[in-house]
Amino acid sequence: MAIGWEPKWIRKRFRMGEGIEIETCVDITTGLIVCPMCVDVSKLCPSYSDPTPGVIASNALLFFNADDMFFHMKVHTKSGEFKLYEVGEEEEVEEEEAEEEELEES
Repeated sequence: MAIGWEPKWIRKRFRMGEGIEIETCVDITTGLIVCPMCVDVSKLCPSYSDPTPGVIASNALLFFNADDMFFHMKVHTKSGEFKLYEVGEEEEVEEEEAEEEELEES
């Protein structure tokens, strides 16, 4: 017995808080919403009215509600800050190790 899921994507607009409108794909079978920043929405679901049978987008994150997708999209915009923060921590650790080596040598 095999279990499968063939999504049927349709394009939909969501009005979010802060005056933002997001256009993305929704599976009409499950109601799952795709992050429009993770996939090319124009290829996955070109139509507002005719469902497009398609594959499950491999790099996409799927959400049960638009609010979760919106918070995920905010993380996309802040991802550069997180990378800078991680690099900063590594540099501090390297500086501390260098200072410890100097103390041991003297």
